[in-house]
Amino acid sequence: MGERGTRWLTESKGSTVEEIIDSITERYFNIDCAIFTPNPSRVEYVKEITEKLKAQGVIHYSLQFCQPYIMESSPVEKELEKSGMPVLRLETDYSQEDAGQLKTRIEAFVERLKKK
Repeated sequence: MGERGTRWLTESKGSTVEEIIDSITERYFNIDCAIFTPNPSRVEYVKEITEKLKAQGVIHYSLQFCQPYIMESSPVEKELEKSGMPVLRLETDYSQEDAGQLKTRIEAFVERLKKK
């Protein structure tokens, strides 16, 4: 587990501690995560991946109380919808009480995509 978790922290850059820390820092600043808000490259990445995969719609799924993902959802959805991509936003706390409602909403979204 330890090797697996640390194996790809950096490329083979640097031989001093400072160079290795710089390499790790560079890698983590390039992570495409909602925590780095605003993050226009994340919006572009989502658009690119939908085109690459020829997606018919996007389900934006986030954990309740995760503020960065909730904050990012609006700009991502607006950008996708501008390009005509249907979006369904789902927020859940992963409790079993959500299961029925989530299933119903996803089924309705899929039906909407089939009618396109």
